[in-house]
Amino acid sequence: MQFEHPELLYALFLLIIPILVHLFKLRRFQKQDFTNVKFLKRVVQQTRKSSQLKKFLVLFSRLFLLGFLIIAFAKPYFPAESGGSTKNLIIYLDNSYSMQLKNQDDELLQIARNQLLENLDVTSEYSLVTNDAFYTKKSGNELKGILQEIKYTSKQLDLKSVLLKTQQLHEIDSSNLLLISDFQKIFVSQKEIDVPYKNISSIKLTPESTRNLKIDSLYLVNSKAGILDIEVLLSGNIKRDGLIISMYDGSQLLSRKTIDAKNTNYSTIFSIPSQTIPNGKVVIDDEGLKYDNIVYFSISEQTPINVLAISDEDSNFLQRLYTKPEFNLIISEANKIEYTDFQQASLIVLNEVSELSAANLNNIKQRSNKGSSVLFIPNSKKSNELIRFSEKFQLGFRPEWSEGEKLIATINFDHPLLDNVFQKKIQNFEYPRVDGYFSNISGNSILNFQNNDPFLISKSNTYIFTAPLNQQTSNFQNSPLIVPILYQIGLQSLPPAQLYYQTSELEEISIPAKIEQDHVLHLTGVNLDFIPQQQRFADRVSISVGSENLDAGNYEIKSQDNIISNLSFNEPRKESELEYLDPEIFLVKNHESIAEYFSEVKAGNESSSLWKWFIIFAIIFLAIEMLLLKLLK
Repeated sequence: MQFEHPELLYALFLLIIPILVHLFKLRRFQKQDFTNVKFLKRVVQQTRKSSQLKKFLVLFSRLFLLGFLIIAFAKPYFPAESGGSTKNLIIYLDNSYSMQLKNQDDELLQIARNQLLENLDVTSEYSLVTNDAFYTKKSGNELKGILQEIKYTSKQLDLKSVLLKTQQLHEIDSSNLLLISDFQKIFVSQKEIDVPYKNISSIKLTPESTRNLKIDSLYLVNSKAGILDIEVLLSGNIKRDGLIISMYDGSQLLSRKTIDAKNTNYSTIFSIPSQTIPNGKVVIDDEGLKYDNIVYFSISEQTPINVLAISDEDSNFLQRLYTKPEFNLIISEANKIEYTDFQQASLIVLNEVSELSAANLNNIKQRSNKGSSVLFIPNSKKSNELIRFSEKFQLGFRPEWSEGEKLIATINFDHPLLDNVFQKKIQNFEYPRVDGYFSNISGNSILNFQNNDPFLISKSNTYIFTAPLNQQTSNFQNSPLIVPILYQIGLQSLPPAQLYYQTSELEEISIPAKIEQDHVLHLTGVNLDFIPQQQRFADRVSISVGSENLDAGNYEIKSQDNIISNLSFNEPRKESELEYLDPEIFLVKNHESIAEYFSEVKAGNESSSLWKWFIIFAIIFLAIEMLLLKLLK
């Protein structure tokens, strides 16, 4: 038993006063002489005995009366059996996209929101953690307003992150944490977790159905002959006949088809006329999760890539590869280069140059530092220019000429230059040959000889062949490998904008644009206009996007209200896995619903108040005292 006002119990010491009054006889008996002494002695003896009994009974009744009154004013109670509390409660509310699934025609997040709104106590204080926000010490009314504004997010906290956030609020022993989620497997990384909270509960929200189809990704597989072929990859946990897939540019329907999904992974290709598509999107009509039913994409007008070839040998193979409209090739002799050609070049090719001036070599290095790619093809058996190039670019090798025929036999398919170039890893092909090469060269190899010495290496944005490509020294110009290798080097010198980017990843995006010195690029969308981090180059601007809270959708890159390019962003598809775990796996108590949790905590917190009973006992002993005084003689 505990007391709300235990300090009042000191008044019990006052009970000594009636005891002292009764123990000391303040009124003495007077002797009276009578004739019949024997009879009177017996009467006096009986009177004294009854009087003493009456005094003691009255004394005890008064002591109990006063004692019960004092205890009643101290408000005794039995404490609640439950350790939980809704005061200073910390609530984790999962607002990831998997909470879009429904139970009884309502989305899981909406069910959680409604039940919280019904059960929050306006007199209590709460803290709320979501996947993308953190609200501390809010009143019930304030939290109700916050709950109305919560939106879905692609971010997903795991249990460890939630605990780290909430431990900052209170002492661990006094904290109460309520986890509200559908508890996908990505929420916890290991089977058993030592939860540091003594009072932690969970509410698992379960959808009626987990049937779902999603658009995984889009790929531009062909853009030749005036036709764009865009492949759509889909997956899901159900098979579906008559699935409708539509492609739009804004509100304009570009194409629509109906397919029968006979398995859980399938694809289809849209072939549309080549054109710019600033506000593209692909949509399916699935009743599962909403966010993965749409993928935004954009195709901007491609700017030709400027290629400067400095050559002292035949450059016909470069002219055949770097053609319009993808490339704008300028071929110049080493002593006749225009400075403006340097400033505009995204790729500089040094094709077997016999001698390059120090000024031109400095210009090439400056362009490389500003992001342009450089391809070095050495001159036959002359190492002087390759040594000067190595020293200028701090490549750290001293080449030596090795005579003898060597076959180019190994392709590094994992190199970023060859990403998505080959459909499969080719092992047996017609090996190109060289009659000699420069050894003692190291770097990130792309092509190797049979003895594992490199034929083509890369270091940052610099590419180096270790052997000349002229037809007297090598037959590499006649090999099928030359096309994807040199073509990819050209394309990656100014990477074209992707169809779309991920909202949750930091993306470095190259925008082909020439803007004035005092101008900056803006990223604009619906109710959005901000300046991303950017770096200016002569022929492009590199922007960093992704750390901001971007919604999925189509955006514009603007400079002074002029649209420079279009970008699209989509949410990652991790939330579409729909694999769940049992909250008991990390040793917490699970409740059926939010209403049940608050009801249970409220019932457990209702202490058994006893003051009324003590008032009743005081009244009873008051009545006993009155009866004793009235009836007992």
